[in-house]
Amino acid sequence: MRPGAARERSGSNLITALLLLSSAFALLALTITGTVKAALSSEPANGDHRLIGHPRDRFPLTVYAEPAPSKGMDSAIASAVERWNRVFEQVFHQAAFKWTDTKARANILLQFVKVQNVNGEMGEAVIDADHRGVIRLPVKISLIPPRAHGSTDVCQVLFDVVAHELGHALGLPHSTKPNSIMCCEPHTVDLADPVTRAAYIEARRHPDLNSVAPDLAAYYSNFWRTIGLGSRSN
Repeated sequence: MRPGAARERSGSNLITALLLLSSAFALLALTITGTVKAALSSEPANGDHRLIGHPRDRFPLTVYAEPAPSKGMDSAIASAVERWNRVFEQVFHQAAFKWTDTKARANILLQFVKVQNVNGEMGEAVIDADHRGVIRLPVKISLIPPRAHGSTDVCQVLFDVVAHELGHALGLPHSTKPNSIMCCEPHTVDLADPVTRAAYIEARRHPDLNSVAPDLAAYYSNFWRTIGLGSRSN
């Protein structure tokens, strides 16, 4: 089922926005997290940092989102998909995603779950790839419904989480850039540094997916060169 019409949301206070991986990050209350479980054939769970992704002729990937707890959350999900499409069209002149009303036809499945991840993540993309690094379908993204934290806009929190996990569904790893929607791998960014911390907070309040464009272009240029542009895997 396609979420409702997309709309931009800006959080007024995202310092308490996201659940955290450790008590150290909890003191800062700033960390957006996403775990990619890349169970690659004949590879260890972390894939040894191999490139993983989708053949170019697989795009646009079909997306199905199970109904969210509220219409506002549906809009946040739709906005995340739309914003990724803008970036993908800017870089590759085609959309990354398209909606499907049929769950069985989904390449990307977004679903809300009630059981919180043991590490406290608010979203998780479970990814499997073959020996070439081609991601097997479907990719399942599990989301924990966000809760209000003071004046924090829960829809903005959900947008950040969904956009982050969709990046993983495209194969992108965590980034060490505090202004990236793909930030951050735990302990790789010094959020105690005032400049880094300020950049991180601003990116959570006003995420700019265009900042991912150079990384997306370089990543998929390398990946498609590795597997061959003519490759196709469903």
